[in-house]
Formats: sequence, structure tokens, C-alpha cells
Amino acid sequence: MFRKVIGAHAIFFLVLGRINNVLPGLQPGSTLQRIIHAYEKHHQKLLSPSLIPPTIQSSETRSIIHQPGGRPLRVYTNIPHVEEYLTHLKFAITKEPKDADIVWTSVQVDEDMKKAVGITEQQYINQFPFEASLVMKHHLAETIQKAHGSPQWLQPTYNLETHLSQLIGDYCVRKKEGLDNLWILKPWNMARTIDTTTGPKICQKYIEQPALFQGRKFDLRYIVLVRSMHPLELFLSDCFWARIANNQYSLDRSSLFEYETHFTVMNYRGTINHKNANDFVREFEEEHQVKWLDIHTRVRKMIRSVFEAAAGTHPEMQSPTSRAMYGVDVMLDSSFQPKLLEVTYCPDCTRACKYDMDIVVGEGGVAKASDFFNNVSLFE
Repeated sequence: MFRKVIGAHAIFFLVLGRINNVLPGLQPGSTLQRIIHAYEKHHQKLLSPSLIPPTIQSSETRSIIHQPGGRPLRVYTNIPHVEEYLTHLKFAITKEPKDADIVWTSVQVDEDMKKAVGITEQQYINQFPFEASLVMKHHLAETIQKAHGSPQWLQPTYNLETHLSQLIGDYCVRKKEGLDNLWILKPWNMARTIDTTTGPKICQKYIEQPALFQGRKFDLRYIVLVRSMHPLELFLSDCFWARIANNQYSLDRSSLFEYETHFTVMNYRGTINHKNANDFVREFEEEHQVKWLDIHTRVRKMIRSVFEAAAGTHPEMQSPTSRAMYGVDVMLDSSFQPKLLEVTYCPDCTRACKYDMDIVVGEGGVAKASDFFNNVSLFE
């Protein structure tokens, strides 16, 4: 069940509603047959990805830390938790972007903004050029498909503005073969069902059989810091967060309207159900008789592949004065294989800054909240 949509998206669901009656009498040369052919052609194209590995070269990334006279780096930010928790003596907050060595902002820094506030090419910015290839869902799918085709960790994804016929064809083939056929609409650049009734969308195959935690759906938020795109330099935070739905998971028709059954982020609505990573991993391993390290290894490999796709298909992303932090949202299917949900620009890291967390992989230990924004080695 889906919310009402308008325009081309409403037409899509109207067409799907008629497909069940059309499929049994499908004739060669019919419109629906041509739609299915468009899907098959698209599917074959995904079997031949075109990733060209980026040329290995010396990094042109410049050091941020070393300033004349050893003065603190001036940081401009409009993000409250950055201003509050960036406390290392090597940094000082400034109120004017033009005076900053580092501009750390939640808004897009385009050419118009640079001219308006006086940002220059010598200042460091917390975003990479063309990062829309990662953080906008239709571009993310296109980037991955161009580089990797149809990897196991990306659900079938269609841009309704450009691939409506291919989506309907996929739906028809799945219907004919008796496969599960539940799909979810997502706006290009919003989250948590925001703007699901207006604006352009992708349609993505719903993960109908996710791994569950005590019967409830969950996802995982990982934090990735990118130092360079060419060569690719990634840092994966020791901390991750399990975000758990409040209700028991169900595919009953009536449950599809329940936010607290099918969505896991409760920071902005519903009752927050915090579970620290150490307890989550221990209880998950006991419940499912799996080793979390195996899952973590697969997630790391997937995250690396995502950013390799961006680096390979968009070499113009590299900038010597860019650093960026991204949130990568992941679900596990019932076989404990990772599935990419989205990549988020300027993720909310308040939780990492407030609470010390046990490190559940590698050599263990404790990730100090006070270190999250103050590990200066990552800025070098």
C-alpha cells in the first residue's frame, strides 16, 4: 500500500493496477510487451558495468593542520553540534565564512554562495564537487549501476523520470514469475517519508525479508570520512548506530501505514529506542548465531565499493581542499547480506559527540565522544 501520488507517479500505480488483468492475454508486439522488452534491455545493460578504475596517482590533497606560526585554524560552521563539540586547541570558531580556514556547513557551497560570502579556493570545505552523485538517490543508483551494474547490495532501483517503462517491465516479469513485488517510493533528496507525495522520485524494490532484531526491523548508520577521491582515501568510524523500529515487523496490509513498524529512525517522531552497539551486537549474535565480524567485513567492502564507483565515474569530484563526512545507511537481509539504503551529506553526529561507545570490532576499546570531532590526524 502506498500513499497517493500525483502526476506521472500516479499514472505508474494506475498502470500497475491494470497489469494483473493484462498479463494472461499478453500478445507479441503489444505495448506491454514492448515495455517488458525495454526492461530486459535495461537488465542486460546492467550485466555489463563500465567502471574504469581511477588512475593511481600521487595525492594532491593538501595538509590542513600546519599553519604559519602555529595559530589555531579558524572554523566557520552553522551546525550546532560542530560548534559545541569541536574543542581541540588547534581550532577556533569564527562567525564569518570569509575569515575561516575551514568552512563546515550544512548548506551547499556553490559558486553563487562563494561569491556572496567571499569564500576562496584556498579555504577548505566539508564537501566535494559533484557529490550529488552520492547523496541524491537517483544519482547514487546511476553511479553504482554505471560502475558495478546490479550488485547484490543494491536493490533494483528506477528513476521514475527516466525509467518508468523499465520499472513497469520489471514489475510485470516479477508478477509473471510469482516473485515478491512490493516496492517503495523515495524522493530524490529527502528521508523518512518526507516529500513522498510531490516532486521527483525513485522506485526501489522493498527489502521484504530483512534481518530482524527481536522481531523488529532495524538499520545501521555508519560514518565515513573522505579525505581524497583520487587516490581514494576513506576512514570508517569505529562507531555505528543500530536504529530499531518500535513495532514487530509485519507485511500485513494494515501495517504498511505504520511508521513505527517499517521505519527505524525515531529521533524526529515516535519513541526513541536506543540500543548501544555493544549490547546490540552481543544480542544479535546470540539471536541469530552469527559472527558480527563477518557482517562488518561485508559492510566495509560494500562501502568501499560505493565510493570507488563515485571516484571511477566522476573523477571531477577530486579537490585538494575538500574533506567530507557522510552517513551511510545499511540494512541486512535475512541472509545477513548488507543492502545500501542511502548516503547522507553532513550526517547528524550528535549521538557520537555525547556518548562514549564500546568498539565492537578490531581490537575493541572505547571510542571517546570527546574525540569524535577532535582527532586532528584525520584533517592532515
